Order: sequence, then C-alpha cells, then structure tokens
Amino acid sequence: MVVTTTDTAVQVSVELTPADGVVIEGNSLGVTIRIRALRPASIEHAELTLIRKVNYTYGRGNIYGGVFPARERSTELISSVTVPAPGAIPAGQTRVLSGSLSIPSDGPASVRGDLIDVGWSVRCVLRAAGGQIIKRERLIDVQSWGQTSATDIGHPPVGEHLGQVALEFIALSSRVLEPGTPLTGILRVRPREEVTTRGVRVQLVRCEEVWGGPGQLADPDASESEGYRHSEAVTAAVTLGPAGQLTPGNVIDLPFTVETPAGLPAPSLSIGNLHVRWEIRAIVDLPLRLDPRLSLDLLAVTASRQPSEPGQRGDLDTD
Repeated sequence: MVVTTTDTAVQVSVELTPADGVVIEGNSLGVTIRIRALRPASIEHAELTLIRKVNYTYGRGNIYGGVFPARERSTELISSVTVPAPGAIPAGQTRVLSGSLSIPSDGPASVRGDLIDVGWSVRCVLRAAGGQIIKRERLIDVQSWGQTSATDIGHPPVGEHLGQVALEFIALSSRVLEPGTPLTGILRVRPREEVTTRGVRVQLVRCEEVWGGPGQLADPDASESEGYRHSEAVTAAVTLGPAGQLTPGNVIDLPFTVETPAGLPAPSLSIGNLHVRWEIRAIVDLPLRLDPRLSLDLLAVTASRQPSEPGQRGDLDTD
C-alpha cells in the first residue's frame, strides 16, 4: 500500500520494500519517495529517518507512601540518511528518490503489550525552495528472533501448590514459540492424594514486567517494589479434561495442542528494565483449594518470514 498526500505544489507518495513494512531486526528496509509536481517546484533536501517510540507503565510513589501507575514515553531517532534531492521539477513531471535504512539487531523490536509498547516508523522529510517542509511518516513492524531472551528456554519448570497433584510436561514439540505454529505435548498428572477437580487446562501466557522507571534503578533510596509492575495475558487455552476424581497411583497422560496466534503481539524480550516472557502453563482446577500449576518458559519469536519472502500485509500506513 502506498501513502499519497498532496501539498500546495507537489504530490508525495511513499513506498516501502517490503511493501507491507514488515522487516526483521538486523535487515534493511527500502524506501521510495515519488514526487509529482502539480506546478513548478524545487526540492532542495531529502532525508529518511528511522524512529523508535518506547512507552511503558511503571510504579511511582508519592509523599503519602502510595504507589500509582505512571507512563514513560520516549522517542529515539535511530538513524538518518540523506538522499540526493531532485532540485527543480517542472509542472506535471515526477521524480523518484530511493534509499534504505538498516534496522538494528539489538532490539527492542515491535511490542504491543499491556504495560510495554514499542513502535517503529520511517519519516521522510523534504525541504522545498522557500523553506517549506514536507513530512510523511509510515509505520513499520519490526519482527524479532527474541535473542535478548535466548536463555529463557534453559529455565527449568516452576511449580506451585503441587502437594496434592504433581504435574510434568513431556513430549513438548518445541520450546520456541513461532507465529501460527501449534504447540503440542503431553501433560502428565500424578495425584498424590484423592482430589476432586473441576477440570485441567493448558494456557499460553504472555507475562510483562517493568522494573522501575526513569532514575529509579540508579536511586539507592528507591524501593525495588515501588517501580515494579507486572501484567499477564492468556493468549490461548485448551481444556484437557472434564471435572472428575483423581486417585493416588493413577498416572494420567493428557495430550494437548495449543494454537499459537498467527501474529504474536511481542517477542520474548529482556532489555534493561523491560521484560516480556512467554510460558506454557498447566492448571488443575480444584474447588476451595489453591490450584496446582506448572509453568515452563518459552522463547517467542515474531519473525514469520525470511527476508526474501514477499509481503502480504498492507495495514501499516500513517500520514
């Protein structure tokens, strides 16, 4: 999709390569600017800028000892390139400018979460004769292989309230979570005593953590818990069994398939005070008792294509 807008003297179109603006970190994004003169015009300067906007929610204390959510927003100009300006353009004629921008490989890539939001865009700035400034901006989607959290797949499972029922993931298809690729496996349930359940389920969970805001990490007097915020979202779930009785000594293997969304809102991320974890979580629902649960970290990637594959989405335009 092309963004086309008109100023007094020129009509400007901005095209991206890949056309949908989806690019994997560490790769390059091509930008083409088409300038059509509606009347005689002169473009003296042309520049492309890669922009990253990071917004997140953290906890901030007040003088009364309370803690409330605060929002931090920052805009970074990652890189800029100047492309040769066309100079004078006769009325009715078109000039085409091209350039490319390199996407850094060290993140953070695009994130659309509850606490953390990272957005990317490309800004095109043209300066016409007489000082007129013409700006166009396109949103892009930077995908990631999640390498800042590569160690997550080495974390052992974490269990809670397993005194009555032991849980174990076996035959898990992968600990790498890929867009649109189902996660399959077997949940092994070992009752230690007779219990009545309201069902067993497996969930795919996105966990966001923010460890403080601006200046808090460097403040020796700041409480670590003051700035900390945590959010969880269940993105997929499957019920493995109905309500029933679990008997000690009766080991139950429950196969499962969890459908992974085609477009993950965030990769696994661990940069500074911002963290996004993905986990598969098994829960045995017990009435009037704490639910036994087992969580296992996954490595989530948002990169869904190789750089050579053609784009298929075109909904990232902004003017």
